Order: sequence, then C-alpha cells, then structure tokens
Amino acid sequence: MVKLFFFCGRRDDLSHDAYAERLLHGHVPIALRHHPTLRRYTVNIVESSSPGSPPVDSIGELGFDSLDDYRHRLYDSPAGERIVAADVQGFLGAVAAYATTEHVQRARPAPARLGERSAGVKFVAAVRRAEGLDHDGFVRGWLERHVPLVLADPRVRGYKTNVVDAGLSPDAPEYDGIAELYFDSAADLDAHIRLSRDESQPIRADIQRFVAQATTYRVAEYVQR
Repeated sequence: MVKLFFFCGRRDDLSHDAYAERLLHGHVPIALRHHPTLRRYTVNIVESSSPGSPPVDSIGELGFDSLDDYRHRLYDSPAGERIVAADVQGFLGAVAAYATTEHVQRARPAPARLGERSAGVKFVAAVRRAEGLDHDGFVRGWLERHVPLVLADPRVRGYKTNVVDAGLSPDAPEYDGIAELYFDSAADLDAHIRLSRDESQPIRADIQRFVAQATTYRVAEYVQR
C-alpha cells in the first residue's frame, strides 16, 4: 500500500477554525463518497507548529493499493471529480503532497470511532537529511539506528516512520521522511522533546548526525477510514 501525505493550507479568506470545520464536516463525506480506491483516510488538524514551519492548517493521510489508483482511478465518475474539485476550491489554498512507504515501529493506541478525535496527543515531524547523506543513507540511519533510540522512551505510545518515495507537488519542500508519534498527554510530548534536545543523550547526537531540518506539527487526529 502507498501512503500519501498532503500538507494543506487554507484560503486567505478563511480562518483556521472555518477551514477545519469545512474540511471535517464538508469535504470528508464528499471524499469518502467519490474516491472508491481510497483504502485509508486520516485528517490531522494542525494545532501548533515549530518556528519557521511552512503555514499548514491540516495534514491529510490517504492510503491506496497503488500510486496508479490515486493517479488514474481516484474518482468514481467524471461528475464525482467535478464535485470534489468544486468543493476543494472553496477552502483549500496551497498543498504539498508526498508519496511514502509506511513502517509501523510501535502500534499506536486504538483510535476513537471513525470521524471522532483520537485521544492523546499526536506529533508529526517532516525531516530533511543532513548534508553529505544521500536519501538511502538517511533511510538506513533512520530505520536501523534512530528508531530504537525513539522507542527507548516509554512515553512514545505509537510510532510510524514514513519514508518519502516521491514529491507529488511542484515546489514542495524537500523531505526524506515523515514521522508520526503518539503520546498520552502534552506533558509526555514535551518531555520527549526535551529528551531529544538534551546534548547528553544519544538521541540528540543521532539527530545531529543525520537530520538537517525538522518541521514539526502538533495535531488533532481524526481517522475517517
């Protein structure tokens, strides 16, 4: 299965809250109705971001059996395609999309009922490799060396590493991986962030070894399918 990420920003004439309302209660039912090849669908509403991050209001996760299903078999009909396009024009501004391969490192807590906000706190980090590393070298270091360091923190209740295979949008920021981390509370997330910044800890030294930039977002997760 291919997993797509969409980092989305709102239209200039909408507030963040209006955008989230339109996305969750207007667009989601339309997408579920008219995207027959869509296997998994999660909407993450951005609540906060790291300084200097690209302005993003939501992060969508869409799963398909193949990239061709997204590119060539996304809509149920030409009429469905027109309905989706008209709806999207009403709230979406900019978007940066990526095709990824998901690796579940620690199974996340069971989500709420479909369409409801998941319990706990979710953290999304889009990362770019350090200078001097090629993409394959980044992936090896991430999956083989860094993942065990993250999993050593028991506060991390769920962990997914999504290796970026291709950018799907022109001028999208260059990312090599997108991580998803789940915590029981904001305090646990803050403690993990402090751990990752502690110069005395091996996780900090490892981050400095293979990551040039990390763009991070705290989000509210709504699993739709």
